[in-house]
Amino acid sequence: MTILSSTNYDRNALGPVLKQVVDVINDGSIGGPTGSTGPTGVTGAGITGATGPAGTTGPTGPALGLTGPPGAAGAAGAAGAAGAAGATGAAGPVGVQGYAGPQGPKGAVGDGAGATGVAGPTGPGGGPVGATGVTGSAGFTGPAGPAGYGGAYGDDGAAGPTGATGDNPYLFFAPTTNPGVTGQVWSNSGVLTVSGGP
Repeated sequence: MTILSSTNYDRNALGPVLKQVVDVINDGSIGGPTGSTGPTGVTGAGITGATGPAGTTGPTGPALGLTGPPGAAGAAGAAGAAGAAGATGAAGPVGVQGYAGPQGPKGAVGDGAGATGVAGPTGPGGGPVGATGVTGSAGFTGPAGPAGYGGAYGDDGAAGPTGATGDNPYLFFAPTTNPGVTGQVWSNSGVLTVSGGP
């Protein structure tokens, strides 16, 4: 073992050097009688070194990781059961009666050749006779209006074809007095005469 030899030991190195010397002596590798143990040396009061500077703050770590992709859509839920039918509402008010429609056109006159129906059974007799109602008073006859003047006769038109003979022929009766209208025909004692005016 090599022991550091110096004439000017550092105070901090005295303890380790002395321990090396004692270990060599106790090992017996050095001849000669073992001397008495020397007095314990004074513990050196080493000066505490100055505190080192504080280390620099390390860089800020990375932020949280990236947002993961959205999860797959869940399966569609089963359709719910149909709800119970609602109660029947109250009946609405009766609508206002509409106006009566116009009278339809008059139907064609039948040929009168329909078959005669079977005679119905005779009803029971002996029904009570109703009371005779009161006869109403006769109304007043209004005065006769004045006779109007006849219009002038136009030119005679061309004679049309003779029509079929109807069931109800129309008969013209000329007045028997002079109407006082120029061109109007009247019967003068059975002779048709054209009036010359008033």
